Amino acid sequence: MPQASYEYAVGRVSVLFTKMLDASQIRRISEAASEAEALALLLETGYGGNLSAGQINTQEIDYVIRAQLQISRQKIWELTPAPELTSLFLLQVDVHNIKTLLKARLLGVDAPDVLIEGGIFPLDFLHDAITNKYYGDMPSAFRVAMDKIEVELQHNVDPLRFSAELDGAMFKHIKTVLDEKHDNSFVREYFGLMADFQNARSVVRSRLLHWEADKLKPLLLECGDIEHSLFLEAMETPFEQLGAKLNHGKHGKVISQTIEEYVSTKDPSVLKRKMETALMNVLRGVKWDTFTLGPIIGYLMAREAEAKALRVIFGAKRGGFEAELPELYA
Repeated sequence: MPQASYEYAVGRVSVLFTKMLDASQIRRISEAASEAEALALLLETGYGGNLSAGQINTQEIDYVIRAQLQISRQKIWELTPAPELTSLFLLQVDVHNIKTLLKARLLGVDAPDVLIEGGIFPLDFLHDAITNKYYGDMPSAFRVAMDKIEVELQHNVDPLRFSAELDGAMFKHIKTVLDEKHDNSFVREYFGLMADFQNARSVVRSRLLHWEADKLKPLLLECGDIEHSLFLEAMETPFEQLGAKLNHGKHGKVISQTIEEYVSTKDPSVLKRKMETALMNVLRGVKWDTFTLGPIIGYLMAREAEAKALRVIFGAKRGGFEAELPELYA
């Protein structure tokens, strides 16, 4: 059951933080000579419980990572004094599961084992809803989006379109909850920044694909500080002026600088990497706010970043290339 006390929850979370991998351990695992050595070093830290290298092989490491994330999400769900706001940070799990189940139904296959536990909707609930095409028990934004997708699927199967519809539904739901809660904490800042960054990335991708503004419009997410009209106008703005065009709102400067760096380097990974850093900085800013969700959500996102780093490391070793580690929470 969610707890009523921030003091209790933050106390528990501070202990959980000490059990995470630190930067030096991540670096040692990354520098291991082989995938097998990296696995042995990881398990020596106690990651995954009491498993030993003889009990699992390197092909199973992703299952261990997923299990650890599931445990972390469950602990946060049990600890949080603000479950409705906390649930917003778990919605990406649900959107992933909905997209996966919908694609599986369209292909006439069983849902693959990439479904993830730990969202706000139980997997059985989502499976039944998508199998029966009934979404009446979902929050309004998701219900409207899924009903619209089902109508569209009768005429045309466009994975990009239904993926965009679901991303849009997630941010509509987030905005609704934040407005109903009159929340002006870091939670609104976090998702506002994410929406603005994602919208800026959509503008860049649309420009590179030579799309018209009308095709961009359905991709734009709610919740951000930058008006959608500016993103639409940016479709006609020269690339070298694009950063200045989108320099609006609290985080306009970092978005502007990111776009300018992309324009000068032509490296699309800049857009995602800078967004992840900016989002992590929002969480770092509330890491010690012991009477808010800051430390609690910080722990959740830290475990997500840790899992991503481990996947990058083992994927690089499997593929025989150098691992470029993502941003870690510290």
